[in-house]
Amino acid sequence: RAKGKKGKKKKKGGGAGAAGPSQEPEEGAEAPSEADAAEAAKKAEEARLLQLLATLTEERIRFGITAESQAAASAEVAEAARLDAAADEAE
Repeated sequence: RAKGKKGKKKKKGGGAGAAGPSQEPEEGAEAPSEADAAEAAKKAEEARLLQLLATLTEERIRFGITAESQAAASAEVAEAARLDAAADEAE
């Protein structure tokens, strides 16, 4: 035989009797659900960003992008922008 309590567990709240603090409507009654929603949104955003980082890392590896190749490409873009600005000034 299993040891322990037998019978149904009583449900919290909703019964007859004096209402406890959790049953009374208060000014900040929605704060816990709003805090839970904010926490869930924060965790979802963090998960989304981690997935994005993983995807970008995989793409960098697949396309052979290294820090050096990215720096060289950035330098080329900067040079092209400088030449374009110089051409605009010459007009």
